[in-house]
Amino acid sequence: MSTKPTRTTQELPGLAELLAPTAEFYLDLHRHPELSGAEARTAARFAQRLDADGFRVLRGIGGHGVAAELRNGEGPVVLLRAELDALPV
Repeated sequence: MSTKPTRTTQELPGLAELLAPTAEFYLDLHRHPELSGAEARTAARFAQRLDADGFRVLRGIGGHGVAAELRNGEGPVVLLRAELDALPV
C-alpha cells in the first residue's frame, strides 16, 4: 500500500499525515480477523482510534458494538455503519 504524496494528498491539507497511520490501522485489522460475534479486539481497536481522534465513544452495544459521536456545531448529521467481522475461508 503506497503512502507516497499524490495530487489528492497535496490538495487536501492534513491528508498526507493521516495516510501512514491509517494504512497501519487497516493492515493491523486484516492481520487479526475475527468472526461474527467474536470481534472483541477489532471493536476495542476501533474504539481506541475513535477516542484518540476526539469522538465520544460508546462501547458494548449489542455485544461488541461501538458507536461514536463527534460534535462540531449545529447542522446536518452523518451516520456511518460498518460490518467488521471476517468471513471464514
